[in-house]
Amino acid sequence: MSGRLFRGIRDPKLVLITGAGAGIGRATAIRFAARGARVVVLDIDKAGADETVSKILGAGGVAEAHRLDVTDQDAWNLLAQNVFEHHGVPDVLINNAGIGVIAPFFRTTEQQWDRLMAVNVAGVTNGCRAVAPLMMTEQHGQIVNVASGAAFLPTPLFSAYATSKAQVRMFSECLRGELAPHGVGVSVVCPGGSATGIFGTANLSFDDANAEKIERMQAVADTLIQRYGSWIASPDGIAKGIVRAVTYNLGLVPVRPDAWFAELAGRFAPELVRVGSAQMGPKRVEALVRITGRLVPEQAIVAAESFAANAVR
Repeated sequence: MSGRLFRGIRDPKLVLITGAGAGIGRATAIRFAARGARVVVLDIDKAGADETVSKILGAGGVAEAHRLDVTDQDAWNLLAQNVFEHHGVPDVLINNAGIGVIAPFFRTTEQQWDRLMAVNVAGVTNGCRAVAPLMMTEQHGQIVNVASGAAFLPTPLFSAYATSKAQVRMFSECLRGELAPHGVGVSVVCPGGSATGIFGTANLSFDDANAEKIERMQAVADTLIQRYGSWIASPDGIAKGIVRAVTYNLGLVPVRPDAWFAELAGRFAPELVRVGSAQMGPKRVEALVRITGRLVPEQAIVAAESFAANAVR
């Protein structure tokens, strides 16, 4: 089945997507539904999954929602069996669910680290264990694992997140080689910047006033990005990259310019990247954000919030 290395799936009939209750997962679900696929929307937040399904049904598509904790292998196995019994073997599995932590390593708690690895790494491997064997029996299927531009670069404050995404990237590359003889493709998509709200500021050393202002500025930015187009950082732009990965069975897909820059910098100038990482330590990053919070006047934030509120009406 070596030809499978160069042959994607142009018209999938059954697509499973984790983390599809919002953000990239929702945008991807909507895109595949618009292409005629039945989409199984999976999310630990059932209300979010139901909302995604409602949007798809309202546009004339076909979808169903299931609550799924991706860290639970037994739940994955039951879900895969349920889907197989009712709809057959999935054409596409998209492991998109993920969480983020911004904090220096020594301010990342053991619980935070373990939870992030469970969702971002085990959530991916659990999905592959449950669904890939079904695809292998049919000699057909495509798995897309969503990593990050952070997988390419050592980044202060992102030790947990970047480590998890680097694991996803390498796992995907290895699994691609293992499954190719069985007619199953594996892609890893590295989105780059996207307005998904995956990160917060809770673990950074800001005073309360600055943290509140920074969160408000982030909320305004997210609203404007969602309103004014995928060319900035909307999840829909990432969804296009995921569809492209499935269509052409692409191995590695950086999407945003920052993800491409990270991949190229890590490949061609690794020592320069390490020097830059060492220079931009946690204290400097936190100081920069604190200064930003202090310099932006309250009136400017209020005006931006008003503009963003009007933009979504």
